Amino acid sequence: MGRNKNRSNSKLFILLLLLVVVGVSVGYAALSKTLKINGTSNIANNAQWDIHLANVKVTPGSASPTKAATISGDTVNFAVNLNTPGDFYEFTVDVVNGGTIDAKLSSTPTFPTITAEQQKYITYTIKYDGGVAPAANDTLTHGQTKKIRVRLEFKKNISSLPSSAISLTLNYAMNYVQK
Repeated sequence: MGRNKNRSNSKLFILLLLLVVVGVSVGYAALSKTLKINGTSNIANNAQWDIHLANVKVTPGSASPTKAATISGDTVNFAVNLNTPGDFYEFTVDVVNGGTIDAKLSSTPTFPTITAEQQKYITYTIKYDGGVAPAANDTLTHGQTKKIRVRLEFKKNISSLPSSAISLTLNYAMNYVQK
């Protein structure tokens, strides 16, 4: 008789356990909800990235270049011999945002390294036409143009001439990114 009672208790326990599992499953289903977000989008292709250089204009009085400042792709190239203190080569060039996306300078452009000896004789500047040097986060909104003035000069107020010719390769990069 004790054995039948244990079997009855076991069956009762299993039955209760099944009822609890079913009850929890039904309760979970009643208390849960699946949320969905469905959407479609079309990305227009009329957005346009177009930062470029235009309109190189040499400043009157500049030394005659061996290669005049010209635009080639995203670069202005020039070559000049400065023979006498006071000689300079200067030009302006427009940085144009012809696209539909606002841009900014990702970092402050750096000048090429000019040795202390070269700095005694040469000045190299690149500034906006208003006299301020380009800096990180300067903006160029769509449709906007900023004029850059580039000047390479053989200083006039020097106490002596260089002992040998100075040959420089000068690079300056302005990296624009989306604002």
